[in-house]
Amino acid sequence: METMDIQEEFKQILEYAIQRGNENEQITVKELVSELATHLKPLVEKTNAKGLSATR
Repeated sequence: METMDIQEEFKQILEYAIQRGNENEQITVKELVSELATHLKPLVEKTNAKGLSATR
């Protein structure tokens, strides 16, 4: 996975979080963070497997 692909996927996850927060005023921060962690964990694992820096 290329750095640009990782950045695009990260961007999509953040957009999802913003949309999710806007749609559901009842969501707690804990629930939102849990959902984000669920989505971000595979991305971080892919990044680490490829030896790419997630901070680029």
